[in-house]
Amino acid sequence: MLQLERVFPALSEPTMRRYLMGQGVSVLGSWTQNVTLNLVVYHLSGSAAVLALLNFLLYGPQLVVAPLAGARVNAANARRSTLGVLYSSMTVACILAALSLLHWLTLPIILALALCAGVLNAIETPSRQVLLLTGLEDPALLPNAIAMNTMVYNVGRMVGPSMAAIIYPMFGQAAAFLTYAAALVFMAWCVRSMPRRAAAASSPSHDRGGLRNALVYVLDDRFTAKYLSILACMGLLAGSYQTLVPLLADRVFHDAARYTGVFFACAGMGALAAAVVLSSSIASRTASLLRFAPWIACVALALLSISWSSAVSGLAFVLLGFCLSFSATSTNATIQRRCPESVRGALVGLYGMAYNGTMPFGYLLVGSFSEAFTVTGAFGTMAAVLATCIGLLTLLYWRKT
Repeated sequence: MLQLERVFPALSEPTMRRYLMGQGVSVLGSWTQNVTLNLVVYHLSGSAAVLALLNFLLYGPQLVVAPLAGARVNAANARRSTLGVLYSSMTVACILAALSLLHWLTLPIILALALCAGVLNAIETPSRQVLLLTGLEDPALLPNAIAMNTMVYNVGRMVGPSMAAIIYPMFGQAAAFLTYAAALVFMAWCVRSMPRRAAAASSPSHDRGGLRNALVYVLDDRFTAKYLSILACMGLLAGSYQTLVPLLADRVFHDAARYTGVFFACAGMGALAAAVVLSSSIASRTASLLRFAPWIACVALALLSISWSSAVSGLAFVLLGFCLSFSATSTNATIQRRCPESVRGALVGLYGMAYNGTMPFGYLLVGSFSEAFTVTGAFGTMAAVLATCIGLLTLLYWRKT
């Protein structure tokens, strides 16, 4: 453990170990439920459009709900807010399981419950992040704690779909939903075991104007304004690459079943590598990479538009996964380290809006590109538009941030 704590300093604090353990279990459960919902909806509808609607309902609320919820979250109420969302999410999962067992689970009900789950997830994102940050005893560990949180999420993203692929066919959809409910029970236990933080004295105007104050801070802080804007572009034009992976595997490499899994695994390995680097003690040596990571993502997209080699495409997905994870995590850690606590919750919400909130719209946009330009042409268009946006933002914020 001592050797591990030297590499990942945040693990030296018991509170962080409990939080990250619960986070890992709940992320696995979340992916199990969401993948199962996709499979159930596909079996019920057979429609790609309905699948797109389902994922928009699951992830779209990040764009609006996360910043509004984040403006109300602070060190004093983050624990209570997180527990409230966990209990509500358990209720949704249990309703899905009960309706599955009773064979009453219809498409409209699934979509309605998916919207509930999406709204709860958007509220939970800033609540959990503020809980993580305010639970630290040593503020110097903040960047490492954020990166560790991202690493846990990426491990869950890699393993969770595999769990769903085992649980759903072997035990049924109700078992998959109950798995998520059980994971939430464990996360709630971990949160309840974290020590309470004394409520900091704060002005009521901060709560009412938290989002407005955060927007003013963003406009005044050139680093935050620049990199939140770049993240929004990356979420819209690079983070939405997942829509094209099955098409690339089928139409270019003529083996959808094999190469879809290979390419997703490559992107996951890249994302995990970035999280490991940022959560380790060598993170300080990679700070300058943040300005280059968005450009490397453009190069990776361009490679995917011209490559007919599975090895080169796999490498491009590794680079893409690395750059997306590195840019998102490093930007978030730097913003949270620089900002005053009075706007931290709202800034977490704005971060979620800029990155996660733009991806659902990116799925629709990238799908349109693939219809108009073929799948390789879509990757090339994404690379060109993203490079143009990054170039314009770099010129706009040319002065030192």
